[in-house]
Parts: sequence; C-alpha cells; structure tokens
Amino acid sequence: MKNAFQSSFLRNLTKVFSGNVVAQLILVGLSPILTRIFTPEDFGVFGTYTSLLGIFLVISALAYEKAIPMDDDHNDVRHIVWLCIGISSVWFLSGLILYLATGWSVFQLIGVSVSYVVPILFGVGVFAASIQQILSYWAIRNNHYGHISFAKISQSGVNGVAQIGLAGVITKTGVGLVTGDVLGRITGSLNLFVRFVKQEGFSLQRGRWLLLLKKYRQFPLLGMPSLVLNNVSIQLPTLLFVVFFGVASSGQFSLTQRMVGIPIAMITTALGQVFYGKASELLRENPRALQKVYWKLMSRLFLIFLLPMGLFATVSPMLFTWLFGPSWEMAGVYAQMLTPMFFAQLVVLPVSQILYITENQGLQLLWDSSRFALLLVGFFLIYQFQMGMTVAVLFFSIAMTGSYVLLFIIGNWGIKREDTVYENQME
Repeated sequence: MKNAFQSSFLRNLTKVFSGNVVAQLILVGLSPILTRIFTPEDFGVFGTYTSLLGIFLVISALAYEKAIPMDDDHNDVRHIVWLCIGISSVWFLSGLILYLATGWSVFQLIGVSVSYVVPILFGVGVFAASIQQILSYWAIRNNHYGHISFAKISQSGVNGVAQIGLAGVITKTGVGLVTGDVLGRITGSLNLFVRFVKQEGFSLQRGRWLLLLKKYRQFPLLGMPSLVLNNVSIQLPTLLFVVFFGVASSGQFSLTQRMVGIPIAMITTALGQVFYGKASELLRENPRALQKVYWKLMSRLFLIFLLPMGLFATVSPMLFTWLFGPSWEMAGVYAQMLTPMFFAQLVVLPVSQILYITENQGLQLLWDSSRFALLLVGFFLIYQFQMGMTVAVLFFSIAMTGSYVLLFIIGNWGIKREDTVYENQME
C-alpha cells in the first residue's frame, strides 16, 4: 500500500506541478515586458486588486468547497459543487447590483482611487476565480489533476497575452493589468466548468442541499473565518502599503509578490492539492500513515529549497534590476528581506491544511487569529512611529516566518491527536 500511495502521489504531483511550472513560466517570461510598459502605479492598483480578490475568494463559497474531496458519496459531491456555485453566484450578483445602484465598492473602503470599471472587473474576477477553485476541488476528488494543470496553463496564457495586448489600448491606471487577469481567470474557470458539466450534468435534488449545509456547517462557521484571517494576513501588507505609502511604493512590493510570491504559491498549491486529496484518503483508510507522509514531505521540501533560496537572497537586488530595469531595484531589496518567509512557505504551506483534514478547525482559527492580531498591531506601530516601508517589510517577513514554524508544530500535534482517537476506536 505504501508503494502504491507513493506512486499515485508522485504521478498526481507531476501532473499538477508540471502545469503550474508551465503556467508560471508564461507569467515570468512576460514580466520583463510588462514592467517596461506598465508603471509602478499600474502595479500598485493591480496589487490592490489581487489582494482584495484573494480575501474575497475565501468567502465566495463559504468554504463549503473544502468538503468536496472529503465526501465518500459521489452524488453528494456533485450536489456540494452545485451548492458552492450557487452561493458564489449570489455573492457576485449582490455585489454587482450594490455597485451599480449606489456606486460603492470595497476600493472606496480602503481609500484607493480606481477607474469606475475596476470594481466591475473585480466582481467578475472573484466569481471566475471562485468557480475555478470549486471545480479544482472537484477535480482533486476525482483524481483529474491533469484538468487542473490545463486550466492553469490556459489561464496564464490568456492573462499574459491580454495584458500586453491591452497596454496600448487601455490607458487608465491599472485597468489593462486587471482586465488581462480577469480574462485569464474566465478562461481557466470555463475550462473546468465544461468538463464538470459533461461528466456530472445538471441532475439535482433540492432537499439534498439542506442536508449537506447542515452536515458540513463547521466549514462556514469555523473554517471560513480562519481562511479569511489567513488570507487577510497575507494580503494585509499590500493593502496597508497602498494606504500608508501610496501606489508607487506598493507597486514595488507587488512586483516582488508577482515574481516570487506567485511562483511559490503555485508550487505550494500544486503540492497542497495533491496532499489534501491523499491525506483525506489516508485519514479514511489508514490514519497511522498520515504523520509519516507529513514529516517526509516537509523534510524533503526543506532540503530541496534550502540552497536555492539562500542563493536567491544573495542576488535578488541585482537580479531584479537586470530583469526589470533600474526603477525596480527596491523590489529586489524587498525580495531579499522576504526570503526567510518565502522559504518557510515552500516548506509548510503544502501541508498547511492538515488542521482542516483532521477536523481541528477551531485550532486553525486560533492560529490565524493570533497571526492576524500580531501583524495588525505591528503595522500600526510601524506607521505611528514613522519607521518606513522597509521596516514594515522586514517585520512582515519575520512575523510570517515565525507563524509558519508554529503552524508546523500545531499541525503535527493535530495528527497525533487524530491518531490517538483512531487507536482508541480500534481497541
């Protein structure tokens, strides 16, 4: 069984990872072009858009999508998918009606001035990203990892081509970058949606939804607040930097996130998707093997990325200047300061959903709340004492690195706890 698990894990990982690599190579390859035709202000607005999208994405389906790989009943899985799509559709239509009727948007809430079309694009982007996220969990449940890879590649391809093509057409600050991203997300979501409909169809039972809402109520009640805090903690710097230091300075940080943070997110997402599917399977069939897989994956990631990240920290300021031009040197400095956090993400994030898998959502919520409070207080003090953006970036790196180490320890405890419960049931 061990060999079968390893073979299946590596096969699925190869499918997802290869797709993520190709998708990321497209974005990385086009970035030197984008930084020469778009300004730091453009990237500042775009960074604000992507940060807000990341926050709203986690509430778009009330976290019910995480139950998709965990349910044994195929009929229930199909109903959960349609339930999530329905919830996401309600959010999208409500936001669109609110904006068209009142002119209010979340960008006004944080005091960022954007073109009138950006809030509409934002709503479409969140909806498309939500559909893609929901159907990615469906693909995980059915071991269709190749579908996930193809969707990501098509998304990145359309994204990059559209952003370059719109550079000379749309002159409003940030709108060209945002529009290209939205078109890419629509492409990726449609790709998975067509595959889902062909396989599952539209057959539904209304009463089934109510039972599933009740069965997995812990996901919106405990899981969703935790996910919101998690994503807010990650996106908080970009949003606060826009408010405190302006879109130009925030644009430097946004480029760092695009060139380093997004590739890391794609790597860890690929690993995490496969781990989530296999760990859920192990929890149902062989909980005792889960801790070994947890430690083995993390130790290998530590050894694989230790040297490359050390080298990256040494050359990043020079590398960013050479790739993107002299006006982006500060982005390289930020990348250097954030390297410890990036390394911790590479090691811990692939297994970071272990507390959801072992149904320790309350503990996950406590960790996310503590990290959010630490970041909020820290950024507030840095702003009050006018320490500057460089100190803020350094603080963010240190705080996030420490939080990931703590998450690893808590995750290991959660597995041990689940194993103890399993042993007691077997006696």
